[in-house]
Amino acid sequence: MVASPELYKVRSVLGLPESCLYVCLRIGLGSYKWYTLSYSKSSSSGGGYVLSRVPMLDDGSPCVGYSDLVAVGSDIYNIGFADKPSLPTPSSGVSILDCRSNTWRKAPSMPVELHEFSARVLDRKIYVLGRYHQDGSWKKSFQVFNTTTQTWDLPCYGLNCHGITCFIDGKLHAVTLFDGVFAFNSKQCRWELVEQYPRMSDIMYSESYCEIDNVLYSVSDDGALRWYDTDETRWRDLKGMVGLPKLPTPLGVCSLYVKLTGYGGGKMMVSWNRNLSGHGLQRDTIFCAKIALERRNGDCWGKLEWYDSVLSVPVGSDFVKVLDVTL
Repeated sequence: MVASPELYKVRSVLGLPESCLYVCLRIGLGSYKWYTLSYSKSSSSGGGYVLSRVPMLDDGSPCVGYSDLVAVGSDIYNIGFADKPSLPTPSSGVSILDCRSNTWRKAPSMPVELHEFSARVLDRKIYVLGRYHQDGSWKKSFQVFNTTTQTWDLPCYGLNCHGITCFIDGKLHAVTLFDGVFAFNSKQCRWELVEQYPRMSDIMYSESYCEIDNVLYSVSDDGALRWYDTDETRWRDLKGMVGLPKLPTPLGVCSLYVKLTGYGGGKMMVSWNRNLSGHGLQRDTIFCAKIALERRNGDCWGKLEWYDSVLSVPVGSDFVKVLDVTL
């Protein structure tokens, strides 16, 4: 048998990487636990998918409560984690979870310590847009981390607002609540307004969204999957979704209960938390669904490949992040 580190190298040489779902959950007030999706023949249904605890080989798992997590290859970057969990704001610290060995290591810190920010990945670079408070006012910041060289760069001025970021049509977009949607022009190194009154801004309330093949997907107010048509600047329902249950949207804050992420080539993994036992009981159930995506005649279609209950958790457990890691 090939030892696991050598197995990953063989897969890389053969061009046969494997997608692995990593899930970070907050259990209770401040306990963060990591899980991976795997197939188990011994599940209660006689065989199915389960979320299994990740056996961390050290105690260096940093606090992730106020940071942002992104995946680059087989590494998960914890951007802006707090050195002290009691602090309500992040620091400039960066750490890396090596998913091949399940160990944490330190990475170069951000040049600027941010209070509010959003991090996204494109072509093995991490783009961090945010702001910090200094001398009684808010300052803007835009930082880029090259994961190959492990160096930070400050390419230009940031955007004078805070919000979430996403990649659409290969361009970094900043989605704000009141100021509109801005796209980053890398050639001229500036932010350009693309929508003054964006319909896209409602993802600010939930952050239950992901980008797959340059298309932005999210969950609607009625618990259905949808995609953003940039040509018509509007949300459209994802067609063909037969068999997928209605996703929960309690109080409109579905990011605590639903997470979307890409999963391998042209597929989406949807994870959600639901109490199946009624009020008063102390366990929730986490589900996962794998959906194959397709562009057809100007529409986006989805085909449900499977969905299953994968983990029982205490009531009140929240999603922190769901990530697609390549091993």
